[in-house]
Amino acid sequence: MEKNRSRSIRTVYLYVATLVGLGLIIGGGVQVFELILKSTVLTQADAEERLYAKQPPMPYSLDVMKEAPGSLELTADQQATMERWLADYERWSEQQAQLDPVAARRERQAATALALLFVGIPVYLYHWLTIRREVNRGDLPAAAASG
Repeated sequence: MEKNRSRSIRTVYLYVATLVGLGLIIGGGVQVFELILKSTVLTQADAEERLYAKQPPMPYSLDVMKEAPGSLELTADQQATMERWLADYERWSEQQAQLDPVAARRERQAATALALLFVGIPVYLYHWLTIRREVNRGDLPAAAASG
């Protein structure tokens, strides 16, 4: 009795561990496939993120100007910093105007959806066909294949 119980526990453990491993493999496969799609086919999927990463940082001088707007004189160094920042900001604004955030978001979604489909379909078909084959051979009861 104790031996059968320990065998059942071990079998359940092995099936659960196998399912967890399969989930990890599928999750990793989906992410790898998504990365491949984003770097080859859907190249605009990360364009918005790339653009925000290039946004010029706000110089310290702007914070000082916001605190005392009319009564502040800038040093030559602060003035040069402001001019550089404004030029960088204008360049960034032009790039942002050219970006279509909706298209970028849709490409991100498409990359995820295609990755899920291209990894999920073969995994599903393999396991479903294996179950059907074993039912036809009589290795599994017919109730296991229904549903």
